[in-house]
Amino acid sequence: MNELSLALDLPLAETRVISRIDRAIADNLDALKKTYGRDHEIARDFIIFISTSLKTDMFGFTRFTMSDFIRVVGRDRRELSSKHSYLADKSAEIVEYQGHQFISVFDYVLHLLQSRNLIFSKAYSYLNKGRTVQMEGIQIIKQLKITTDTKNGNSKVYDIRLSEDFLNGFISRYYTFEVTGYPKVGKGKGGDGRKTLYLMLSKAMHQNISDKVRYSWYSVNFLCKICDVNFSEPAERKRLITKYLNTLIEKGELKITYEFVYEHGSNDKHIRGFWIKVDFMPEGVIQLRETKADHHFHTILSADLKSEFSNLYGKRALNFNEDESDPYQRWVTNPRVDWDIKRSVYMNCYSLAYKKNISRWEADSKMSNTAINVNSISN
Repeated sequence: MNELSLALDLPLAETRVISRIDRAIADNLDALKKTYGRDHEIARDFIIFISTSLKTDMFGFTRFTMSDFIRVVGRDRRELSSKHSYLADKSAEIVEYQGHQFISVFDYVLHLLQSRNLIFSKAYSYLNKGRTVQMEGIQIIKQLKITTDTKNGNSKVYDIRLSEDFLNGFISRYYTFEVTGYPKVGKGKGGDGRKTLYLMLSKAMHQNISDKVRYSWYSVNFLCKICDVNFSEPAERKRLITKYLNTLIEKGELKITYEFVYEHGSNDKHIRGFWIKVDFMPEGVIQLRETKADHHFHTILSADLKSEFSNLYGKRALNFNEDESDPYQRWVTNPRVDWDIKRSVYMNCYSLAYKKNISRWEADSKMSNTAINVNSISN
């Protein structure tokens, strides 16, 4: 698996990056805390990181380092590298899987995301080929392998494969949001609360754009719950939410304005100032717009590669990689097998989506940024 490229080389500090998040997960952000406990904030960050990496690692098989993760979500390395609190109990046994001991905070959270499905607070329903599908939860990581790169200061390299449900969410049911501001709003005290608020308002912006609605109304108490703010004094809650919203606008560059108002539909002067009217500005439409070509490309590439695999092999067992149990993933992530066919599918889908042709060299270069790594063909 050393032939796979490291995930994600996006200059987030300088470039706007539009990412996606599965609607089923975005509508159940509160379920992260119920499922993963004190580790829910890092679990949320991982979902954002891996969803962003799917823009380039389109096959759900991704290699990355802790540095890649930190660069996208803005988390502190010392926190991630420290010993996890489950080991504070001297009688606790160290969790071990495939010869790796899960001692650090980061490693243990990845273990949780593999071993424990995210259970939704409320079921999520969607239509699939005319049939209503109801989801009670979702698996995030299907396979996890951790190795030590002895040539690079003994740093850890993480190889993961995402679940089929997670990949389907990325392709067919998602909200868009600008990931560039996500790590910026997370800096400093209260950062995790601001990150969750950033996601919630980005989701609301996406929904309002779809519904052609410009304004939304929220109570201060509701926003405090989103941010996990527990001040008892109303004035303190209002002050902190004001500070958080200003940070989202100034540092996260979220295209909104807001004002404190009466409760929507009420003129009761006693509650004035504890409701907020959020204006999702026209600039926000541009901020969250993912091109139709991008959407079309991801959709048809996934479908056409699966169709090509089915035509070639059907249900026949393949023996490309003993570490990979799923036949399709084994095929699509192996650069030594049917490369010309995969390249042809990629070039055709690119032409259909973007209305322009690319050369074989360009296709090889673009595909080398995914889980298929062209550089290993000659190895």
